[in-house]
Amino acid sequence: MLIKRVIRPTNNRIRLIVGILLAAMFCVQCTQPDVLRGNLEVAAIGDGTVESISQGRIKELERLAETDHVTLLKQALANYSKSYQDYTCTFTKKERVNGKSRDKQEIQVKFIDQPFSVAMRWTKNAPVGDRILYIEGKYNGQMLVQPKGFLGTLFGTVKRSPDGPDAMANTRRPVTLFGFKRMMESLLEVNELAASRGEGKFTFEGYKTKARKVMVLKRILPPKKDYPAKTTVWYLDVDHLVPVGMKASDWDDQETCQYSYSNVKFNVGLTENDFTPKANGMKLK
Repeated sequence: MLIKRVIRPTNNRIRLIVGILLAAMFCVQCTQPDVLRGNLEVAAIGDGTVESISQGRIKELERLAETDHVTLLKQALANYSKSYQDYTCTFTKKERVNGKSRDKQEIQVKFIDQPFSVAMRWTKNAPVGDRILYIEGKYNGQMLVQPKGFLGTLFGTVKRSPDGPDAMANTRRPVTLFGFKRMMESLLEVNELAASRGEGKFTFEGYKTKARKVMVLKRILPPKKDYPAKTTVWYLDVDHLVPVGMKASDWDDQETCQYSYSNVKFNVGLTENDFTPKANGMKLK
């Protein structure tokens, strides 16, 4: 009986083992090259959900892009709120985390706004976990993480704080800030702060695509602790008024992140049933 008590796994032992293995995997990941390489690839959304907008409206958007990024973002947010409830997409990101550049990751995403729900499945260069499920108001504010490989098979799904040390060791932005709406809200918050101080340079850099469907907008800010980056470039889909990409650089002019959305499909009819552990291939014990 004594031997059984010694070798019998307990919840505390399992958590300790998982923690040690996750830490070891993180240390391996931190040996990645210290340079972000490659241009950000962005494209217009071609899901056919909107008609081509008028030339007059395009001219108005161009005027705002040249003179008033705050109003442009407010209009884009208002359009998002009235037009979209859910979407699926491929989310691609490259980031510098803790001074180390990570390989480009590709993630299949399901998202609904009410309640804020995100299901992610990595298809390229997954970090410690290759599936994440987060639903505001559930699981005591924690996200569900399915460790990749043998860890997932051995221990199943674990719960982690979305902005805790484990999560933030592998990303610059927690899952709670994912999505078109919260990206625009983050941009707007900083733009309004800079405008209130009379700081920053905001420019319209033209179009990313030959079809003139993706605007390129740039923000340059002075070095202050409450500004997230020196240079932020974001790409606005003209038809849908959502940012299909963003990249940023610090005050040493080192690129810190690249994000892009592709294969976007809006209002596909997702429900809460699409955001259960079972529906996303996760085993919650």
